[in-house]
Amino acid sequence: MNATTNNATGWMDHPNATKHIDHAAYPRECRTKSDAELLYTIADCQATLAAWPDQPNHGYYADEINYCADELNRRRRGGKRRRPTTDEIAAAAVKCALDLAGE
Repeated sequence: MNATTNNATGWMDHPNATKHIDHAAYPRECRTKSDAELLYTIADCQATLAAWPDQPNHGYYADEINYCADELNRRRRGGKRRRPTTDEIAAAAVKCALDLAGE
């Protein structure tokens, strides 16, 4: 069976296929969402990953979290882009690991 992508959902027709995010379109879509919608998406993805960490769509949900958080941070900086420092990245990674571990 050949798998084909359904562009509307990102799902492929094959029953065991994983979702693939459009790395060009999804960040643009995030700009149209409210802060509440972005925060809800982040919380929903985090809850899904915590409940089923070894699922086949893990990368898709992680990408969604990243793009939503990037958009929120972009807005808080007034639209200006700034690369995070190494310390900020390390602190975020530790916080994420602790959150997923339930600590």
